[in-house]
Amino acid sequence: MVSPAIASTEEYGSLFSGSFQPSASFASLSVTGSGSVYSFTLTANNLDALFNTGAFIGAIAVNTSTGTSPTVSAVNGGSPVSVKPANGPGGEFDFWFDLTGKKQARLTANESVSWTATFAQPVSFVGNEFALHVQGLTEAQGSSGWYVNSVVTTPVPEPETYAMLLVGLGLVGFMAKRKTA
Repeated sequence: MVSPAIASTEEYGSLFSGSFQPSASFASLSVTGSGSVYSFTLTANNLDALFNTGAFIGAIAVNTSTGTSPTVSAVNGGSPVSVKPANGPGGEFDFWFDLTGKKQARLTANESVSWTATFAQPVSFVGNEFALHVQGLTEAQGSSGWYVNSVVTTPVPEPETYAMLLVGLGLVGFMAKRKTA
């Protein structure tokens, strides 16, 4: 089975687990790739205004079709990225990308981080495939919360789809040329 290619940018802000619902989306996650290699870019919007000045994104829980975790490489940006075995909120996630490090290295307001995840075998993402963990909230906000995307993933068309499009355009061109002759 070939894993479908994906290229999506999802906005996050829908409460999944916790008690505080921000008034707007607070982060975007771009995911591209297929098979066993995927590239991620996470961008935190103004967490200070939507949560408080101590808020940060500490982890991304991930749900895959195979339940396996990847190796991480090519990390670039405002936070470290490592893989931790965990099942995340509700017990339905396979692992998480940990975005915290030594000396309070973490993803805070208006920062972004990108990385490549390589799995041992092809995977696809299923259901609510990603959940962001926001930490450093006030006690009144519940101390932390998990949030899922509020925009549906947009898949990349398979090569067969492009082939059918080209064949169809070729037939239309052939018929138009034949009609003028």
